[in-house]
Amino acid sequence: MCRPRAPLLDEPQLQTRHPSRFYCFGRSINRNVAWTWAAVLAQGLADSIWAGTVLVKFLNELLGNNAYVGYIEAASGAANLIVALPVGACADRLGKGRVARWGGALIPFGVALTAYAASYGTSHPPTDSGGRLSLLLLFVAVQCLWGVVSAVGNGPAQALYADSVATGERSHAYTALFVIYLLASVVGPALTIVLFESHGEAGRTWSLTPLRNVIFAGLGFELVAMGGYLMLRDKHAVGDEEPPTDGTRPASDAEAGGGGGSGGGSGE
Repeated sequence: MCRPRAPLLDEPQLQTRHPSRFYCFGRSINRNVAWTWAAVLAQGLADSIWAGTVLVKFLNELLGNNAYVGYIEAASGAANLIVALPVGACADRLGKGRVARWGGALIPFGVALTAYAASYGTSHPPTDSGGRLSLLLLFVAVQCLWGVVSAVGNGPAQALYADSVATGERSHAYTALFVIYLLASVVGPALTIVLFESHGEAGRTWSLTPLRNVIFAGLGFELVAMGGYLMLRDKHAVGDEEPPTDGTRPASDAEAGGGGGSGGGSGE
């Protein structure tokens, strides 16, 4: 996404460009909208690469117990449910952008713990019930952390996204957001196929080592998504933004889906 040029003295129309917007090719887009698109694209790639079928297969190969896999998968949703209401109240009180950035700041901890658990499990596959129980608890902690990350980051980010789009343009903005996530959900599995094929026969049989490496690749996209969350700001919500006066058109007015207007949003 292009950043605004510095205003020139002989170009007075550029001096009216609003700091809450990116400008490119005669169009403009709210900064929160652009960064949310980037975060959703990266997170969609991450989810479709490591957090679905690949993780379930890895856990099944490692633990050999479908019930354990179910407990681990449920842990993320349970943690999300527990912290969602307190996070929402905190976002209303302190600002959605600030709380979303907290969620982004938690992502490296989730990545590190997941990478450690996957590496340890691959290097030390359990041979008895005690070993399987230890890994069960480790992966439950991993999924609980990701549930917290999702609640702290994604919930306030989505609320701020709504605040950063004019009321009459929200259907277009959410369509664009949905299309971006669907695109990532298509590209992610394609990348997964390439990664498995690069491991030869071991990749085709989905053994622990290629599964671990695919998980690592997905975790890399989680770190990219972190960048999008860390760039969100309450002050860029449309309530604090004047309509463009430089002749540029909001991107949402020109089929992109998410520009300026009037709405709610709290300053930092």
